[in-house]
Amino acid sequence: MCDPTSDIISHVPGNILDKILMCLPLQDAVRTSILSRKWRYAWVKLPQLVFDQTFYRDLPKATHTKLMMIIYQVMLHHRGPIMKFTLSLSRLESCSEIDLLILFVSSNHIQDFTLHISKGELYKLPSSLYSCLKLRHLNLRSCILKPPPGFEGFTGLISLELYDVVIADDVLSSLISNCPLLEDLRLHTSTSLHSLEVVGPNLKYVRCDGHFRSLCFTNTSRLAKVFMYLKGVRKELFCSEEETSSVVMLLESVPVIESLGLDFCYVKGIAASVLPARFPTTLNNLKKIRLYEICFREQDEVSVLICLIRSSPNLEKITIEVSGDRFNSFLCLLCKCRIRRLRQFVILLSKFQAFPGATSAIPMDIDFLEMHGCSDVSLNQLREVDMENVSGTKPELEFIKFLLAKSPMLDTMLIKLKSQSVADELQIVKELTRLRRASPQAEMNFGSRDVQVQ
Repeated sequence: MCDPTSDIISHVPGNILDKILMCLPLQDAVRTSILSRKWRYAWVKLPQLVFDQTFYRDLPKATHTKLMMIIYQVMLHHRGPIMKFTLSLSRLESCSEIDLLILFVSSNHIQDFTLHISKGELYKLPSSLYSCLKLRHLNLRSCILKPPPGFEGFTGLISLELYDVVIADDVLSSLISNCPLLEDLRLHTSTSLHSLEVVGPNLKYVRCDGHFRSLCFTNTSRLAKVFMYLKGVRKELFCSEEETSSVVMLLESVPVIESLGLDFCYVKGIAASVLPARFPTTLNNLKKIRLYEICFREQDEVSVLICLIRSSPNLEKITIEVSGDRFNSFLCLLCKCRIRRLRQFVILLSKFQAFPGATSAIPMDIDFLEMHGCSDVSLNQLREVDMENVSGTKPELEFIKFLLAKSPMLDTMLIKLKSQSVADELQIVKELTRLRRASPQAEMNFGSRDVQVQ
């Protein structure tokens, strides 16, 4: 037992002290210097330096110059290797001082590097970054990535996240292929990329937020989670038939895929090709499907959904964010874009009208199962369904009826109703709770305003 008069703080074992400091925000770790002589400057050997919003909380009025000076002072006091370095501040601007910080960490065995530029021009990464050959995690935002000639990639990289990073298509493809250990790839771009080839023998997770006119997956036999979204991208950049055949090819090149996420633009891309009753490759490992902005009044979008379900015999969870009338949504988009000239409006509207399925509203008097030929479909493994923004249209209700009737193992179905009058919501709840359920233990939960019914 410890002597009650002993200085416990001063006798904390070194390994425990290090773990405590690692759990603290950087500024709090520095403040521990006043606790005792043993703790004085213990923080200077921290293997990680994180300058993020937590670091910024005590400096809300600091100018950009003052912030950089404080960061410099911390770096000058530091001793030993820096395994992780994060620079992600809401007021961080592109500046030459960042070059010196990257040069400093590049010679200190850096393995985890994060740089998020928030203001001003894009930051061009210096050549010293490409000498960080021990990198395992790289996360960049609002940067220009242009490797020098002869750069052979980060051979030890495990995860790569690029958010609004300017990089040539062929350079990005080369970078990915030269990271043989890469497992996690996340790309977000607000512009359209022409062509991207993803070669990754160890890839397990891919998320692409943006418009890729041509996307090819090669040697990705371990890829289990794929998410393709156009969220945050101008929706008038619709996928054409020529540009979206790669979406169907994607499903054929990922035989062990377990989770798939798509938004309506990529669903339209699949529908633009000749859509069979099921995909050429049965997706035996696919357990989770997540679809965004799906309009049940669009026959082609529902057909793709049914095709995915039919091709996935072991599906366990379906998540769908329902979209309302596609035409009204598109008009709202045009208003947000503040199109001033009538000529621009006509051009964009013509693209919309020519888009596959734009006028393929589902007739209200045709049976859902008959229309989509899904009377033979069975969902023997489905256990969970989440649907959001359900407004109670006939196609939506028919699809819910189909899921309840075909899912003998269903546990829960969560229906989030779109904002309407309470009376309308209660009427929808009444209709849905009367539907026949193949699963005796299936629970239907509803959420919207004050409506909470089971």
